[in-house]
Amino acid sequence: MLLSKFKIRSRYMALAFFLLFGGLTLSWVFASHYFEIMTMDYNAPDLAGTKEEIRQIAIASISNWEVFVDSSMFHIINFIPVLFILPTLGLFTEKRSLYVLRRHRFPLIKKAVYRDVIQYTLLSTFTVVSTYLLYYSIGAIFVYRSLDDIGGFASILPHNFYSSHPYLFFVFMVCTIYLCLAFVFSLLACALVLLLNREYKVLVSVLIIYFLYGKLGVYTQSVWFDIFASFTAFNTMYSTLEAFLPLVLLFIISILLLVVGVNKTVKNPES
Repeated sequence: MLLSKFKIRSRYMALAFFLLFGGLTLSWVFASHYFEIMTMDYNAPDLAGTKEEIRQIAIASISNWEVFVDSSMFHIINFIPVLFILPTLGLFTEKRSLYVLRRHRFPLIKKAVYRDVIQYTLLSTFTVVSTYLLYYSIGAIFVYRSLDDIGGFASILPHNFYSSHPYLFFVFMVCTIYLCLAFVFSLLACALVLLLNREYKVLVSVLIIYFLYGKLGVYTQSVWFDIFASFTAFNTMYSTLEAFLPLVLLFIISILLLVVGVNKTVKNPES
């Protein structure tokens, strides 16, 4: 029973890992101009030096932490929450099967639903954090630091921490703000799974909430809604604590939707 439940809950973890890791990689390949560097015409008359010399210089110019991290998010920032929440879609399987079978055991099913939501949220968060840690760990092999100051998110860290330990800074970023982003959006997705009846509706709803929330931050110029800055904490003027503020209201919304979703599921799990 435990093995079968784990299979259900882990079915989207591998997909989320490969899509997120692949998205980060492809975004870096094109946004950093690495693809252009590897495919450009080195026989042009305005280029001085051999093909290998020019290529090495060009690659060296993009082999730094700032370009590596910024370009890896450049093409996926508009739909990044979808890649964060994919593991939570496994909750649909339990909603359509186990919850239907237990619908007459009200006290037990309600407790089970909350427990399952927490487990799916944690699995999703773990997938995101481990993917980023692996991606940045691989990047640490061949990139270097070119800036002394990375921005406001390092404000809570000791002076010159980034200039001395760039890799540890990004590990700190992943294990704090990205962990919280993954947790909140996964919790929101679980609530939507309980409220909606199709996977694509959950994905679209999360994107709509993400864009509306972010646009509200742009129009109001309020740090409380600037969710885009939270995802780009590596390049923000907000302080460490300010980067977390957009998650506060979003977390409250997720909790409210979750309560409504659990009550709806307990009464009619087939809807």
